[in-house]
Amino acid sequence: MRFAPFLVHSIPFLFIHLSGQSVYTPKLINSKNGDHHDFPLGVLEATGRLIDGEKEILIMDVGKGGAAESAGILVGDRLVRIDGKLSTPFSKKTDTGLHGPQALLGTSLNRNSSLPNPLLSLQVRRDSKLINIPVKLPSSPPFSLSDPGSCPKRKKFLANIANHLVSVQQKSGRWKPGVGGDADVYTTAFCGLVLLANNEPSHLSSIKRGIEFVKNASIASIDLNDPKKGPKNWQTAANGIFLAEYQLATGDKSYFEDLKKCCDLLSKRVTEKGTMGHHYSIPYSGGGLIVINVQAHLAWALAEKCGYSINEKSWALSFSEVKKSLDPKTGALGYSSRAPASPDIAARTGAMATALMVAGREEKFANSLAKSLVQLNGRMRHAHAMSSIGLIFGFSGIKQGSPQDHDKIMKIWMPYLELSRLPQGSAVYFGGKRNIGGDQYLGFSSIGNAMVGMVLASTEDRLFMHGGSTMEWFGKAN
Repeated sequence: MRFAPFLVHSIPFLFIHLSGQSVYTPKLINSKNGDHHDFPLGVLEATGRLIDGEKEILIMDVGKGGAAESAGILVGDRLVRIDGKLSTPFSKKTDTGLHGPQALLGTSLNRNSSLPNPLLSLQVRRDSKLINIPVKLPSSPPFSLSDPGSCPKRKKFLANIANHLVSVQQKSGRWKPGVGGDADVYTTAFCGLVLLANNEPSHLSSIKRGIEFVKNASIASIDLNDPKKGPKNWQTAANGIFLAEYQLATGDKSYFEDLKKCCDLLSKRVTEKGTMGHHYSIPYSGGGLIVINVQAHLAWALAEKCGYSINEKSWALSFSEVKKSLDPKTGALGYSSRAPASPDIAARTGAMATALMVAGREEKFANSLAKSLVQLNGRMRHAHAMSSIGLIFGFSGIKQGSPQDHDKIMKIWMPYLELSRLPQGSAVYFGGKRNIGGDQYLGFSSIGNAMVGMVLASTEDRLFMHGGSTMEWFGKAN
């Protein structure tokens, strides 16, 4: 997602107030070439760094008052043994996913936090010495992701994320992005989807304020007589997905005309070749980018459930281009028909599988796309210089197109959830092994909570993009 050339390369740690408690934000330095990988250490409230081929986690930052600081862990320490175990080496290859120190640490935190005496035994290399440090952990039950739908820890984590998002939403309905511009619209749409998926009636006013914000900041500028004007396709598709899921969840048709405008604008921006771009013009010498096409298809498919009539010509032209982008080696969707073998597959492949299943079209093709996601699930943190939409659409694609594999993949990704979880209950941003500049643009804190929330919510049959089929479900038990 090539947003802006002015992205900074680091975000310093900070502490914000939530329910009277300090919330740790990891110190993350983006690595476009993959020479290092910074990531959060969950309830330890610290930031680690991994280098290709190494087994030890280098401590880059320690939060004040957290479990790591209280135990005496210092910046510059290296975690050698975790619970007495040596890790396998870290690999910067995306296919390896969480394999190595991240999987070991996440698994150990999840298990040990549930013990009567929740301690984590760490062996630390400090200068030339090896030091054994016991770390007292905040108590919590373990994830039971063999059956994630009934997992109490998953449900509580999702609820805590939703409560956090409500607490930091601005009066305008906006969730804060990483920079100015229109990043706040895209971010707000996904934060609003999390609140919907959590199904807490008291959050309805926050959801509607989010809708009013994207309406005023983005949808209001649409002029269907001149599709060269108006918001980017990124924002337009996300707004369409958000508004459609809102109407399906609540039965409130107040924003249907706004939803229709979003979908009509996307239709008008499909070229005769089926290509789409960031905006009206088609980038990359006319090659376009499939990640826009697939988000448009998902908006159209969801809107159809709300009573919208899909422009069949636009759907057919766009879908033809999507099929041309298929990589025959992986069965996943490439960057474009000109670049079908690009590796960051999850957002494109997942969103298209989701759209087709929602629409009840080309289900065999959707199943094959989802199967490719299952086989290549290690890549889900890598999508157009972002992790967020890779995980959001990757998990929705699996849930829709290969539901029998969803729980298995959730279990594989349990260490990710644990390392994203703060003791106060909300989530921190945990990105991929390479470029995370797009998420930095969207705002690490806001989009970090949104993407973890959407992964957690994907196990529920609530949102239609997660396999829901019941209308007007919001506020009701399911």
